[in-house]
Amino acid sequence: MSLSSILHSIRRTAHHHGHLQAIHDVAMRSLNKCVYFKTVQYIVIDEINQRHLVLPDHLRFARLEPPELLTITENPDYETSASFVQYALGKGDECYAILDRNIVASYGWYARNATLMYPDEIVLHFDAKYVYMYKGFTLHRYRGQRLHAIGMTRALAEYQSRGFKGLVSCVESNNFDSLKSCYRMGYRDCGRTHVARIGGKYLIRMQSECKSYGISLRVNDCRRSLTV
Repeated sequence: MSLSSILHSIRRTAHHHGHLQAIHDVAMRSLNKCVYFKTVQYIVIDEINQRHLVLPDHLRFARLEPPELLTITENPDYETSASFVQYALGKGDECYAILDRNIVASYGWYARNATLMYPDEIVLHFDAKYVYMYKGFTLHRYRGQRLHAIGMTRALAEYQSRGFKGLVSCVESNNFDSLKSCYRMGYRDCGRTHVARIGGKYLIRMQSECKSYGISLRVNDCRRSLTV
């Protein structure tokens, strides 16, 4: 990222979210130049906002089937790969999308069991009463229409009809646009984790609020992690 784009990002964050948030963003970006460090905010939603169930007439909400999912992997605009789709489907995850005729305008993935996070050595666990929402995406030309919020709300209604309590998700602490969008939809905070990788080992610190939702992070090789 060039200096001009960095300065533009700082100005934009300060304008939309405040100077303290801009400072936090710069600090996180700078720290990650030296060492892997992430602060992740977990959020939960279990009440449906009826306003976010409404779709324009020309759009529809549906679960994507494997042939449709493999089709979008052929288009780099969707920022996904065939290997990821195979992994997700193999563990029983589902992808719900908003479509404009045959165009996938927005999508999100939903997991009912433990799921790999970034980096892929870390696995997220959560209470079985909840579904984990991840990898939300909206095509650039459809952004600004709140399709992500509508898709999540409709997915929440779908999973509650199956007996699940709600959705849990996570957002990096300096992704203020996504956090603002989720809070507007009705998500609320349910704890944070701080993850650092030092000398090939992970140091994971979790807030106590995470325990109420069964949220924990584990490293595939337990010898390389320490949770505090």
